[in-house]
Amino acid sequence: MTNNSKQDAGYYSSSEARTWVRPGATSNLRLPATPGRVDDAVALVHEMVVDGAVAAEAFNPVLSAMLRARDVTGAAKLFSFMQLKGCAPSAATYNVLLHGLLVCGRASAAMGVMRRMEREEMTPTVMTYGAVVDGLVRCGKLEDAWKVTEEMRKKGLAPNEFVFSPVITGFCKSGEVDRASTVWDTMVASGVRPNIVLYSAMIDGFARCGKMIKAELLFQEMVEAKCIPNIMTYSSMVRGYFQIGDSSQALSIWEEMLSAGCTPNAVTYSILISGLCNVGRSKDAMMVWKHMLGRGCAPDTIAYTSMIKGLCASGMVDGGLRLFYDMLARGDAEPDVICYNVLLDGLLWVKNLPRAMDLLNQMLDHGCDPDTVTCNTFLREIEVGQGEGREFLEGLVLRLCNRKRNKAAAEVVMVMLAKYIVPEAAILEMVVRGVCRRKRVWRVIDKCWDEIWRF
Repeated sequence: MTNNSKQDAGYYSSSEARTWVRPGATSNLRLPATPGRVDDAVALVHEMVVDGAVAAEAFNPVLSAMLRARDVTGAAKLFSFMQLKGCAPSAATYNVLLHGLLVCGRASAAMGVMRRMEREEMTPTVMTYGAVVDGLVRCGKLEDAWKVTEEMRKKGLAPNEFVFSPVITGFCKSGEVDRASTVWDTMVASGVRPNIVLYSAMIDGFARCGKMIKAELLFQEMVEAKCIPNIMTYSSMVRGYFQIGDSSQALSIWEEMLSAGCTPNAVTYSILISGLCNVGRSKDAMMVWKHMLGRGCAPDTIAYTSMIKGLCASGMVDGGLRLFYDMLARGDAEPDVICYNVLLDGLLWVKNLPRAMDLLNQMLDHGCDPDTVTCNTFLREIEVGQGEGREFLEGLVLRLCNRKRNKAAAEVVMVMLAKYIVPEAAILEMVVRGVCRRKRVWRVIDKCWDEIWRF
């Protein structure tokens, strides 16, 4: 059979990302999976439906591709079309929807899909529950994630370490270390043995909250359980001891880490440099900095910022400036607003306002937007009562608007209002027009009109 006759009979060419396959033969179907070919995939499925019944497996890769492209509305329409044509969703279909919706941040919709699975007597597996829990945590729905975990236990499904891990990590990162500790106790009581990820997450949670006694006890328990601490575990301990002001113990943990054969990375060096600078040991921090460079470890933005802050705090603002320009020249890292604020603060403390203004202009040219700290740092040195503060802030708003950075301009206006500095009407109009011109705002307005017309 020729290629033309194959196409006439309902076959499709592999050159179009479709294997030679008769519509309906879904077991051999290969659909375009990239976001740019989703329309082709949808069209192919529709053609197959016209020619006869199609199994759910034909829809699954298309739904997955649409959700990867974040086309939740399109995926919902295809899912409805699938059922309208008498194709019953399989457990695999629901898993595709769950994963895709959670990746898109649609936690509530994902929960609805899981409830529908249960109504259709498709019991979610531990893997399905684990994916839902992880997705809920990523969406910031920590309480819902914990409720799902508890629901598992009530239904006789034993959560494993991969289910508990995102919940514990999520509570620790949000500062709710007591909640994380409760989940930990529940996990241990249910017979789940903690792994290195869980130990490190819990230790990091205690360390960030300054609860170093609990962190140390858990660290010792970890070692006794033959679970070898890694670089992240040691980094958390070093940060925690510096945070409570115990620099000697922090350095002791550092030495222990080196003795254990753990090679410091950029994050670990950043923690040590920041800790030493914060306790006034800038010279020691510089020695660590040189050691890091000597080992060929490229500093990150946090390391540069910490070192610049230490130099400025020691009165060596020129040294901080040299290090800043060294960062730009090396290209190891890009300065962020925190880095700029540290250097601006140092320059203004030594009354070098012209140099600070030059750095602010450079900051704007590099695409880094000022924040509230930036504005307040300058207002500290500028006479607000004599109108110079208004002139500076209005000029900053104009420069941001001219660069189409409307959100940052609006934040500066909010700083002005908080300081009881009322901008000129023309400035306000420019900012409002710039913000309201954003496509996101107009999409929200269109959506509101759609809701109004629906009623």
